[in-house]
Amino acid sequence: MKTLVDWLARRLWPYVFCLVLYVGAIGPALISAASTAAVIAGLVLLVLLLAWGGLLLRRGFTHKE
Repeated sequence: MKTLVDWLARRLWPYVFCLVLYVGAIGPALISAASTAAVIAGLVLLVLLLAWGGLLLRRGFTHKE
């Protein structure tokens, strides 16, 4: 699991793909859903994407060659 997290933290394209997928299809459907569980799931996914983006930004600004 740690290897997958490290791999995802070093590459931008999986994050961009997930972000576009969330913004284009998944997010609006979940956040505007009638079910409370679906809305909570949409918000949890949004928080995970924001945390992932923060990790990428932090790694990008502190990365030394």
